[in-house]
Amino acid sequence: MSDLRSALRHLRREPAAALLAILTIGLGIGATTFLFSVANGVLLEPLPFPAADRLVRVTETRAGRAARIPGTMSNGTFNAWRESPATIEGLTGWMRRTATLEGVGDPSRVLVAIVSPAFFDVLGVRPLLGRVFVEADAPAGESFQARNIAIISYGLWRERFGAQDSVLDRTLELDGRRLTIVGVMPRTFAFPERETRIWTPFAVGSVKGSDGSLRVSVFSGIARLRPDVTPAQASAEATARARNAPDSGMAGMGMFGSKAPPDISAVPAVDAMTADVKPAILILLGAVTLLLVTATANVANIQLARTMARRREIAVRSALGAGTGRIVRQLFTEHLLVGATGGGVGLALTLAFQEMAPRFLPADFPRLDNIDINVRVLLFAAAVSVVVSVAFGVLPALQARRLNLVVSLADDGTAPVGWSARSRTARFRGFIMATQVALACVLLIGAALLGRSFRAMLHADRAYDASNVLTALVPLPSPRYTYAQRASIADAMLTRLRSMPGVTAAGFASGLPLSPGTGGTTGLRLRSPLGRELEVQTALRIISPGYLEALRLRLLEGRVLTDSDTSSSLPVALVNRAFAKQYLDDRAIGVSLPIGLAENRRDAVVVGVVEDVRQRNVTGAAEPEVLLTFRQVENRPFDASIVVRTSGDPLALASDLRAIARSAEPSLALDAVMTMEDRVMGSLAKPRLYAALLSAFALVAALVAGAGLFGVLSYSVAQRSREIGVRTALGAQRTDVIALVLKQAAVITGAGLIAGLGAAAILVRWMSALIYGVSARDPLSFAGVSMAIALAAGLACVIPARRAARIDPLRALRGQ
Repeated sequence: MSDLRSALRHLRREPAAALLAILTIGLGIGATTFLFSVANGVLLEPLPFPAADRLVRVTETRAGRAARIPGTMSNGTFNAWRESPATIEGLTGWMRRTATLEGVGDPSRVLVAIVSPAFFDVLGVRPLLGRVFVEADAPAGESFQARNIAIISYGLWRERFGAQDSVLDRTLELDGRRLTIVGVMPRTFAFPERETRIWTPFAVGSVKGSDGSLRVSVFSGIARLRPDVTPAQASAEATARARNAPDSGMAGMGMFGSKAPPDISAVPAVDAMTADVKPAILILLGAVTLLLVTATANVANIQLARTMARRREIAVRSALGAGTGRIVRQLFTEHLLVGATGGGVGLALTLAFQEMAPRFLPADFPRLDNIDINVRVLLFAAAVSVVVSVAFGVLPALQARRLNLVVSLADDGTAPVGWSARSRTARFRGFIMATQVALACVLLIGAALLGRSFRAMLHADRAYDASNVLTALVPLPSPRYTYAQRASIADAMLTRLRSMPGVTAAGFASGLPLSPGTGGTTGLRLRSPLGRELEVQTALRIISPGYLEALRLRLLEGRVLTDSDTSSSLPVALVNRAFAKQYLDDRAIGVSLPIGLAENRRDAVVVGVVEDVRQRNVTGAAEPEVLLTFRQVENRPFDASIVVRTSGDPLALASDLRAIARSAEPSLALDAVMTMEDRVMGSLAKPRLYAALLSAFALVAALVAGAGLFGVLSYSVAQRSREIGVRTALGAQRTDVIALVLKQAAVITGAGLIAGLGAAAILVRWMSALIYGVSARDPLSFAGVSMAIALAAGLACVIPARRAARIDPLRALRGQ
């Protein structure tokens, strides 16, 4: 307690230095603890299911190619593996879709999970009310049909049914299909996505029908391993079973782009869910650790300077009988007090960061609800506080042990001539400062690379113009709407929209760039213009006339699809550049594609080539694509994503668009009404987040390093005032004195830059997965950061250099 009271007196005596140290440590600990809470909640915490470590995600590839929906498996593999497996206790699959919920309140769009009957049993969860699905609800076999039943979420039960136990056996309507409610899930259940409101069953049909037709469907799969079985063993069994399944022929080619034998991988479910964000989380956690090291080094420098300034006081304590251990304990108490207070500030910052997390983390960030301040996070914060306290406290304590009692008692507060420049303490403080510069350099280079990468993504050529475009999903599911009804509704909406003031073009497609839904894929056999026999996998996109104009999608050759292209006219199609180059030898116009449109199954003739559009994200490769007019695809149901180009603010048209939809079909509930620019920025939410966070860490580290360099130079000038006075008395000019300070700064900064540039050149290779459009060792980023650090170091020198140049030699020699 005596040590603690003494520590408090010293902190009150120098409140500015104490506050600076506490805030610096608090910021470092807060940022580090928050990133650890993210890593803990997303990567380390198990899924909220019994024996969750035995749950594995199942993925199928063929010749290394994933299905058109990545991370999925086919119905052939599913059926082949689930019969008496040796390595798993159960296997289930699911698909996601949005649907219009009616019959209980106002129509609204909800997220629905379509699951195989074993879904809840494999996960090991039970309902709050009612029952889960059983095999009889969706029996396997040739049919893909399932019973019209549903299980609802706890939230939907409370919002739409008033949390009444009588909800069982009541009905609701999804896209015009009446479903009977058989169960309600607990409040804590939210899988496969936290927004899921309804679960319905589906039957996994066989690949080969009785009529000889081949039907391949893909969906997400998850299995529960038997005890003591590894994912590798499950993968081997699944692959062997899948290769003995019926051949899916061209249907498999259309889905996977290859007729090669399937390969199945089973990976822990948590790893599969977080694979997209794990590299970024680990990189950011490493970056914030460097920030914490920088902050700790800065506080160590501050505390070391305070200890040296108190060497006379420490010597007096020794002269009065205080042993070395007693003095070291006193200093450690002060440092632990600073560290503990900084840890408290850091924990408060962590809570603030967590409160803001839902606002700055993307909506599709996995396991977002699992990020929490739990016991593990609190223990981590406490451990970091102790480690940091010891780290910045050990140097002053060691220095206190080396103080010379006689010299310190005779000390007048000013170092002897040359002492501060050549002492071990001065050199070590310079080393600490160079380390701070190096760490700041590494963080700044990482931030520069991510910033330039985000800029490259933002300004990448997308082949269309996203400005002044309003988009929305118009759900027209089958069988609720026949082909004729879909065509009539679409025509009515487009006619109204095109007549509105400010609308310059309007159209729709079966899926928009950077949004779910691609219109499907197909496999074709065709002969190229040069006579090559090809098996083709291509995406199919169904569009209306006016779609290309609304997006200003570039037409490279030929013509666009028009209103004259109908079911009674010659079937036509557009292909993208990738399709024309890969399959048609860049001679696409006039080639027949055996797609089989309408009832007469006629081939479609290519009449135009459009520029490639990267549908999933800007960093992926463009896929071969065929565009068909909706008037010639009576056998292909789809939801329409509408696109409206305006001359002004597109969001001003949102209410009119909803009114037009209701007038065309009163039960229509538009979904995802947003501008195309918002869609683009939504697809870049994660890269933008990573760049912003790393930039923030780098900026703080640079400020801390700059403040540390300023403090080191200021302290050095104060300690060397007698030496500078002697130099001035012997004829040194102001420029010589300034050069003395600048030389010291240049040595520290230069050493830090050399070390930082070398470390960055090695470490940036771990960031390659997050970088687009710029080299991981981009010379501009490395050179720009070097110049910025040199400039910051120069600014940090200004005040200490001017202060040194103004030292009065007479006052300095007198020790005043």
